Amino acid sequence: MVPVSGRLPEDLYQWLSALPLEGATTFSDKMREAIATLKRLHDGGADYVGALTMHRDLSRSARDQLAALELQSGEHSEVVAAVLEHAPAFGAALQSAHVATLDDARLLEAQLVRRALQLAETLLRQMLTTEAAAYDPQVVRRHAGRLIELARAIPPLNQPQGD
Repeated sequence: MVPVSGRLPEDLYQWLSALPLEGATTFSDKMREAIATLKRLHDGGADYVGALTMHRDLSRSARDQLAALELQSGEHSEVVAAVLEHAPAFGAALQSAHVATLDDARLLEAQLVRRALQLAETLLRQMLTTEAAAYDPQVVRRHAGRLIELARAIPPLNQPQGD
């Protein structure tokens, strides 16, 4: 370890002192964890897996709160679970993208569209029953009307479109 000395504005000191960080009890522990987090943010964009880990870490608080709520209430939302799975993947794809050429842009586009359609498919599956596996069983039906309308207007994929 290298000892470091520095000055912080009072508001940042108070904020960091009060911030609960896993495994960090002293102010020095919190400073080390804060700097390690900043390094992960910086390094996380270098590759998809690192960026995905970072984006999952950013949503950890919501995940933990939802887990506690589910434990207390006995309810679970497949809808929220799907979004928590896909949202970090979107962020990671965008953060780790290296778009120097049109081919790079096409690869990123394909990755984003594939992920978006996987999420849409997951949400549409929730409409196969009268009530979605969600905290609000009607949430998907209530918000999917226009998507369903658009999907019905798409010609079958195996038929040639008008010339």
